[in-house]
Amino acid sequence: MGEEEERVAAVIDVNKPGLSVTTTIPDFNRVLMASEDALHDVTDDRYELIEEGPASTVSRTWTALEGREPQWIVAKCATVRRKFSKEPHDIVKELRILSNLSHMNIVSELSHFEDTKASMLTIYVPYIPFSLVQFFANPSFAPFSSSFPPIREPTQEATLIVIAKSITFQLLRALAYLHDPARRIAHRDVKPANILLTPEGRVILIDFGVAWDGEGSSQDDLWPEEPGHMYFEVSTGAYRAPELLFGTRAYDAAALDMWSAGAVLAEMFSTLRLCSNDDEAYDEEPVYSAQAGDGPFVVPHRLRVGQPETYWCRDTLFNGRRGEIGLAWSIFKIRGTPTSETWPTFRDLPGASSVDFMVVPKVPLASFLPNLPANSAPVLDLMEDLLAYPPTQRLSARDALQHAWFGGQILLPPSYPDEDERIVSELDGQNLTDVLGGLMA
Repeated sequence: MGEEEERVAAVIDVNKPGLSVTTTIPDFNRVLMASEDALHDVTDDRYELIEEGPASTVSRTWTALEGREPQWIVAKCATVRRKFSKEPHDIVKELRILSNLSHMNIVSELSHFEDTKASMLTIYVPYIPFSLVQFFANPSFAPFSSSFPPIREPTQEATLIVIAKSITFQLLRALAYLHDPARRIAHRDVKPANILLTPEGRVILIDFGVAWDGEGSSQDDLWPEEPGHMYFEVSTGAYRAPELLFGTRAYDAAALDMWSAGAVLAEMFSTLRLCSNDDEAYDEEPVYSAQAGDGPFVVPHRLRVGQPETYWCRDTLFNGRRGEIGLAWSIFKIRGTPTSETWPTFRDLPGASSVDFMVVPKVPLASFLPNLPANSAPVLDLMEDLLAYPPTQRLSARDALQHAWFGGQILLPPSYPDEDERIVSELDGQNLTDVLGGLMA
């Protein structure tokens, strides 16, 4: 950024919750609007790299697109040549799907550009700086104080419940829209990193790079899929549904999303663990997922709260760091080894007979989720319905929205459509931005 651009970025900081981007600077477009060539060149120094991986490069820049007001935008760039593409990530299909979606809880495509010479496609979407990964790592998002021993804080617990319901309800709204028979789209990578929050508390589901289009593949897709010949190399780590771990190419893609949503919901109430950038320097076995009996906050004996290079992280319910077999076993240790009663079609999965797992019973979810509110029965019941083994028994997004846990009032952003009588924009004189407060700082 030049000096003037840095000054404007300092004035308009989208990372500060509740800040309204309305400041006007003289000759604003001249200063900030990139030239057409620079706009589409993600190697230009106006772009700040967010993430670079084998499937795509994601950057952000401050600019104006096609006559719009200047804003922070994200540019997702990937090849359109199969030989260089990471299967099954498909930016061509992603653009096709996004261009036909319109929902306030789903990221909107602002524009796109194809560089035919370089065989690259870039999709431009709004920049939203806050994800659930950051939110979950905040020790205030818990019903207890982070003192030792932890003390249940009624006000903090009430805030947790309001926010957890709001986030989950909005995520389910997005999934219900996608899964609707009129669209039959599945995201197939629901996880905290792909669930963003605006300063007003609106949930935005992003990254449709491995989405399933129920209408069928286009001949232009990089990696076409048809029912019965679907990719099982989708979803991420701890949020992968168990049927994907056994090689099936014929599955209910919407049911994958519902399992992932259940894993995300459970994570809202799991242990907060103090971690360190120097963890690899120790010989201790790292903890990658929830452990039965752990408390709301766990501080390893070698660390202290406030120590430099330490940070809080939240346990995932299942262990996605030990490969497919390790993930399957971490699921079975909590949900029970599948049997003919609990999952009648399990043995029909292609890889189900290639590995024999020790037979263990299902154990209560609550023992892995120490940050549950005092009245946890309703939310545990919803988790049970989402984390059901047979995909046909998992609650659909539409039905989940009617679950008893969502009884009463649900606090959503003021801009949210209020056709549902449960939706309110204020509770006890506070809107969602007020309730989120310092959690998004």
